Amino acid sequence: MLNQNQILLLALLLLWLLPVILIWVRYQRLPHAQELLLAVLFTPSLLVDQYISAFDSQSRWTFLVGLFNGVPVMIAALLVLAVAKLVLEKGKYRQWPIWSGVALMGILQIPFMLAPLAYKAQLLSQPIVGQLSVYWPLYAYLALCHFLVLFLALNVEQKISDYQSHLSDQVVDTHFYRFSVAVKLFGGLITLAFVSLVVTMLVAFNLLPFDSWRGFVSVGYYLLFLVLTLVLMEQRRYSPSPLDYKALENHRYSDAFLQDVLNRAEKAMIEHKAYKIIGLRLKEFADMAGVNPGALAIASRKLLNRNFRAFVYHYRLEYAKNVLMRSDAKVSAVAKRLGFDSEKFLSGVFVKYIEQMGKDGRG
Repeated sequence: MLNQNQILLLALLLLWLLPVILIWVRYQRLPHAQELLLAVLFTPSLLVDQYISAFDSQSRWTFLVGLFNGVPVMIAALLVLAVAKLVLEKGKYRQWPIWSGVALMGILQIPFMLAPLAYKAQLLSQPIVGQLSVYWPLYAYLALCHFLVLFLALNVEQKISDYQSHLSDQVVDTHFYRFSVAVKLFGGLITLAFVSLVVTMLVAFNLLPFDSWRGFVSVGYYLLFLVLTLVLMEQRRYSPSPLDYKALENHRYSDAFLQDVLNRAEKAMIEHKAYKIIGLRLKEFADMAGVNPGALAIASRKLLNRNFRAFVYHYRLEYAKNVLMRSDAKVSAVAKRLGFDSEKFLSGVFVKYIEQMGKDGRG
């Protein structure tokens, strides 16, 4: 008969099959598929110590104990790179700060690989609480692991935050491209890494008598990483930003150059009727107009005092105004045709647009 721990571990392994199946089905459609696949494949190794303790009564796999303590850093690094591919164009993010932490954990893992079997068996057979003078290498390694996961989670949350705060500068229909659930889950990863770090320190100094703390932390990482990979595999539109966010404020383009870029963009907008394209992206439209996407975003900001979304909305609302005034088309039909969230939303935006046009003397 299986005991409760064995049943729980088998249930967790079955749960792992969900992202395995999903990554297999959607691999070709995901721009970050390689990173997600590796993250999914590494996830079960988080529970190796728990599986050996629960199922290996003969201790045949004791040599594996402690060899996967740094895996949370590896998986967190892969998820950072996966998100970076989704929010930034290639070349606009650096990989070496991410992989340096993984390399450091790999180097520090070597002593655990060479540790005697008696030491590893002891890690399985008795609770590790206190005894800092004996287990300080383990405590230090785990504390560093949680700190690096915390750093990586903060890094990815900042990437998503920067992306979403500049989303209107590079897409029109922003609701297609937001990462609302993912950013909350990475916030959860920040919390988990911080709590794990605190628990490790309290246990090391014998201030928290929690015998199962390592299993609790491992299962926490396991479940959160599974959910994160599932969320990052969702079917959605992607728009890696082509913008240098700092350059939006501090650029070196002349006004004449920016005016030329804007003129070409306005001409292309009319010729291609780009305002009708649902999910229109700055990069896509800049290619139509034959201009640099960053220069177009800056030109719209500086010369029109509008972001890219407002720039396109101007043409959409002009089109909507003409259709509604010259035909008996329903507002709901026009709203759907132009990608507005609802008839109410279009009506509200349209009223504000007419009021602003009147204030500007262009009504």
